[in-house]
Amino acid sequence: MRLTRFTLPALLGTLLLSQPLLPGDNRPQLKHAISLYGSPKYPEDFQHFDYVNPRAPKGGDLRQGIIGHFDSLVPYIDRGTAAAGSYLMYDTLLTRSRDEPLSKYGLIAQSIELAPDNTWVAFYLNPRARFHDNTPITAHDVKYSFDLLRSKGSTFYRHFYQDVDRVEVTSNNRVLFLFRHGDNRELPLILGQMPVLARHYWQTHDFAAPGMGIPVTSGPYRPVRIQPGRSITFARVEKYWARDLPVNRGRHNFNRIQFEYYRNNNVLFEALQKGEYDFKVVSDPRVWHNQLQDESLARHQLLRSSLHNRNPQTMTITYNARRPMLADARVRQALGYALDFHWLNQNLFHGMYFRANSVFAGTELAASGRPSEQELAQLSGWSAEIPRDALTQPWIPPGSEQGLTQRERKRKVLTLLQQSGWSIRQNQLVDRQGTPLELEVLLSSADHERIFVPMQKTLQTMGVRLKIRTVDMAQYVERLRSHDFDIILHTFLHTPSPGTEQASLWGSGTADLHGSKNLAGVKLQSVDALTQQIPRASSRQELLTLTRTMDRVLLWNHHVLPLWYRPDWLIVHKQHLQHPANPAPYALDLSTWWYQPE
Repeated sequence: MRLTRFTLPALLGTLLLSQPLLPGDNRPQLKHAISLYGSPKYPEDFQHFDYVNPRAPKGGDLRQGIIGHFDSLVPYIDRGTAAAGSYLMYDTLLTRSRDEPLSKYGLIAQSIELAPDNTWVAFYLNPRARFHDNTPITAHDVKYSFDLLRSKGSTFYRHFYQDVDRVEVTSNNRVLFLFRHGDNRELPLILGQMPVLARHYWQTHDFAAPGMGIPVTSGPYRPVRIQPGRSITFARVEKYWARDLPVNRGRHNFNRIQFEYYRNNNVLFEALQKGEYDFKVVSDPRVWHNQLQDESLARHQLLRSSLHNRNPQTMTITYNARRPMLADARVRQALGYALDFHWLNQNLFHGMYFRANSVFAGTELAASGRPSEQELAQLSGWSAEIPRDALTQPWIPPGSEQGLTQRERKRKVLTLLQQSGWSIRQNQLVDRQGTPLELEVLLSSADHERIFVPMQKTLQTMGVRLKIRTVDMAQYVERLRSHDFDIILHTFLHTPSPGTEQASLWGSGTADLHGSKNLAGVKLQSVDALTQQIPRASSRQELLTLTRTMDRVLLWNHHVLPLWYRPDWLIVHKQHLQHPANPAPYALDLSTWWYQPE
């Protein structure tokens, strides 16, 4: 047989199974799990994750309430809106542990083979892996899934997989991914989270077209009742092929998981108190303080819980820098001075929120204080994209300076706007061509309007018109995909170990693509360079330096205004829902909860 660079790794894998490794051996190794830095927490013979109850009973239902609508069961495309819980239908090559920053363990893939120089990875599939129609999952399905996601999946996947050069099926149970280079240390983990799609189903169906047809999948649940746009119910698959794997022990305990859709938050909360569903994360402090009375909770058999959250989850005002009126960083900075966080927090939110000063607020990833020597080394060479103060001063959210009066706040706004070319004519702020400064805040919930009303009034006194527009969820999602907005309220969801996805969030390469997650329209060479380095970091400390440096660049350019965060999840749930005594710190993992009858 003629050996090629594609067949050689397959032979190495076979040899590994029969030859012992010597000390210092640098050959590829078969692993049960992989971690970005160091070794995975759980050994090969582990029985279950520490944050589950391995003796959790199976049974009962979990009902949840959702705002919006749905018209698809495929959460991996940019068209339509996928039903809540759609991810329950799909298995991935690997699954993540939720008590480590970033480690992944075998699910469809029984073991992983890594190249010493990180130029390829191979996945050996579990021979027991099956789709719901009892068709075996093979390496051909994995390759087909990769090709389908990269050609017809969302923009996110096309960018995510750009460092993969080629995929080769080397046997029915082994698939090989060859990389363009060995610099992206996160790439094997990225590929591990890829959903495996049924080739025999999707070859005769249009993956890119949303619809309510139930595809052939392999996950722990499948839909059994669908009312398009109103309700969807998933049933636990009794003969789920992976139910006894260590990664699933103590998980997927409910017989049925149901999602009911409602018009708005008020209706959603009323439905909870009427017993129409069982579980809600409370993000509105008014609800937590004013509407959740102990007597009412007891009457409806509801409990309040608070679980620690170690994920970055900063609420921000995000500015669309693609808009001509928001292209100047000084305009974006000026708008920040028109918002009084302290007043909002005390008068609207019962002082429950912590002020955020980073897109990674509340975690070690956030930039804080003055830049370190390592950060300064990263910032050198980018003087055209960051102000001089960024090298010597901590970043402070505009308007949050100590002792700032309302008069001083307005003076700051006008000074910055005048510096960027705006002037007051006939009580209106206009540019050199006489065009007035008019901006629109796009919202998906009327509850958020109260956040911007005080800001609207402040700007109005200075000749700036700020319109507030609330639209339904379907229109909101499509306008974000098309970048058709000026200002939005947005939470950037990060993992505790940022990686390749940062280029999707902030990189100029995706800024003008439909469906891009670079909502702010960031186009900075410094950020591009940093997002390329982040997946290549060789240590946790290097990763922290890179994310903190990128954080500083984004903040000093005022692409977003960090508002607030909370270091915990506030939850209301029925008494019969139980969770493990030591829940996962990096996820609100409902797969570990169970039904406990009276």
